[in-house]
Amino acid sequence: MTRTFDGPPMRAGTPRSTWRERLFVLGGIALASLYTAASLAAGSGTEAIGPLWMAAIAWTALAALAAALWQGFRRRDWSAFRRYRLAHGSGDGFDWSTRTGAYAWLRIHEEHERLMRGN
Repeated sequence: MTRTFDGPPMRAGTPRSTWRERLFVLGGIALASLYTAASLAAGSGTEAIGPLWMAAIAWTALAALAAALWQGFRRRDWSAFRRYRLAHGSGDGFDWSTRTGAYAWLRIHEEHERLMRGN
């Protein structure tokens, strides 16, 4: 029987990510930056810059999720998925707790329509 994900838990004080993991996550942006600089310096191949940057951003998002899952499974460090706190004073806390923020525009629209009809 193999023990794939039975590594020891992360100790306090150990870095959350290694340089290899950071390179894996940010490598797409680094390559897109190099290609952009080289193509602008050469004056050719600029039509591929936009799609390349979109792919680099998608790579970064997916690689960050993969790295966080890897830390969870391999190192038993699930802190990337715990204890998220909303910023104070932004009003997001009310929308998050009541789940009405996404439809607040509809309520305002209905109140406006009612006032315009005179009801």
